[in-house]
Amino acid sequence: MFCKNCGAELKDDVKFCPSCGTAISEKTNVKDTINDESNDNKTLSANPDAIILKSAAPLPDKFDWIKWAYFVALLPVVISPGICIITLPIALIMHSYLSDYHRKKIRKMHFQFVSPVSADEIYNKLEPALTHRWGNKVEFDREGETISVKYKKIIYDINLMEDGTFCLWWRLSLARAFFSNAGYKQIRTATGVIAYELQKQFGVN
Repeated sequence: MFCKNCGAELKDDVKFCPSCGTAISEKTNVKDTINDESNDNKTLSANPDAIILKSAAPLPDKFDWIKWAYFVALLPVVISPGICIITLPIALIMHSYLSDYHRKKIRKMHFQFVSPVSADEIYNKLEPALTHRWGNKVEFDREGETISVKYKKIIYDINLMEDGTFCLWWRLSLARAFFSNAGYKQIRTATGVIAYELQKQFGVN
């Protein structure tokens, strides 16, 4: 462990930094170093709520129970088909609302990361990993210090946050935004892969 204030190495049981006297808190004042020769000068985020992915599996489906809403909506077919005129649209509206709500929540997820990291470092490590997985289906772009990954016409901006984490802000291209919608499962899948590979390349997971 290391002191956040002066960077001095700390023993596990100390409450104050022997070098500068700063009070030590597990969550806010101490950062763990990354055990990787290429990341010697980088430290893990101290955000205790940041997500660390253990695999490239899709992010969890937060409303897979919606299929039961359709089952309930179609059940009246046996009794009275006319009732479905009311129940089925309600299920469709509910599905659309929840899908949009959870898609937007993915943008706000904070993933554990290291700092400091430049856009060039992200590209140099992430591009080979994603190209190996997806081949020519994935495209990269850059705007300032933001690296973007495009997969199946959805763009994922890698936004580095001040607390040392990163978020994946998914968005549609201008043309697609007017003519189609972003699939919840597709976003869960791509976000899981990109976030996992990015953490893996910097020794986080």
